[in-house]
Amino acid sequence: MAVLVLVAAVLLSLERTQGFGSTDTIWAEDGRQFYAGTLQHNFIDLLFTPYNGYLHFIPRVLIEIVRFFPLSWAAAVIATMGALVASACALLVYRASSRHLPSTALRVAVAAPVALPYVGQLELANNFACLHFLLLYVSFWMVIWNPEHRRNQFLATFVLFCTIGSDPVDGVFLPLALLRWWTVRGRRGALPALGMGAGMLFQGIGIVFRHALDNRPMKPHYDPVWAVGQFFKTVAGQGLYTADVNERLGLPVNVLDTQYVAWAIAGVALLLALLRITAPNWPLVFTALVHSLLLFCGLAMQGGSAAPRYELPAICLFLVAVAGLVVPRRDATTASPRMAVAIPRVIPAFAILGLVVLCIYGGYGRSSHWRASGPSFSAELAKASQTCSSADAHSAVITVAPLFRPWAMTVPCDLVRHQDAFFQLSP
Repeated sequence: MAVLVLVAAVLLSLERTQGFGSTDTIWAEDGRQFYAGTLQHNFIDLLFTPYNGYLHFIPRVLIEIVRFFPLSWAAAVIATMGALVASACALLVYRASSRHLPSTALRVAVAAPVALPYVGQLELANNFACLHFLLLYVSFWMVIWNPEHRRNQFLATFVLFCTIGSDPVDGVFLPLALLRWWTVRGRRGALPALGMGAGMLFQGIGIVFRHALDNRPMKPHYDPVWAVGQFFKTVAGQGLYTADVNERLGLPVNVLDTQYVAWAIAGVALLLALLRITAPNWPLVFTALVHSLLLFCGLAMQGGSAAPRYELPAICLFLVAVAGLVVPRRDATTASPRMAVAIPRVIPAFAILGLVVLCIYGGYGRSSHWRASGPSFSAELAKASQTCSSADAHSAVITVAPLFRPWAMTVPCDLVRHQDAFFQLSP
């Protein structure tokens, strides 16, 4: 069943990009920064080469795998691997949330947006460069997951290392990991903190020895009041109802008022919990909500804007808080004459799942996505072949998505001339 779900999620993820499609387009940094970089430098050098102020463990490793495949396959392989990693992370969230959210509907609801994000699709569309935004949310579950099997314990630790090795902002979960170490004695309690510590040491190499912070072009905006205001507008205001959903439903609400609908839905969930109609998991609610706020404010203030890619991991954590409010009471699954009373108590959980599915549907296949308007990789490769047909040509430029900025990657003509050959590894 897991394999079938994984395949379905990958296919749905690949299909959602319009235009030339995700398998015939390459995203900005995936092309110019990571793929072009691996054509010119060896893997170890690249692993410790900062970009945008920090090291990128996951994209560097994944793009090295892509180099095993022919150049002509690059777009399709990157998109498929990106969708596969995101979908696998969704399954991991579903598994890790089992003890905290016993309802299957709620577990699907908090996992589905990882595979099929409904906010930030302009950038979070089957690429390597933005996988760390999804992993920031997955990290929360890896910290509070407490699996019994050793392989799962080390899996969670590895995911935490990979995440903080790809985005130092993941350090926002370090206090939670240390709290876990203090409350859960032994190896099971220590591993998450140790994994994050190893990732921070990895990032420290880039900061201390490779001067990572010197090449960060963004201008921070350290204003907590502004950041909190943006949180309520863009995170709580889009968690369960978005402008895309409103448009798909025929604009039943004024576009500027969609955030109030999302707030009202979250308010109903809180009311159900306070009236004890549901069995809320208050520790989960509080922990997820606090980290949603901290994560968004950290990303937004550091990046200087409330970009959609900053919203998604915070929205996923906000969903966890709402899901924690509507956990069905235990008697909701009891086969007894009380079932007639108990059935309504599971309705909130399925309602949250329905809203998440509706949000995914609302943003699915939007033609306005930046990647959808990108150039065809196969057409660009054909142009590169014409350029390299001359014996004097040594390299060719291939334009990548999005088109509104001059994103392009330079590839050697030798690779273009042998674009269908396998195992052309980096230097």
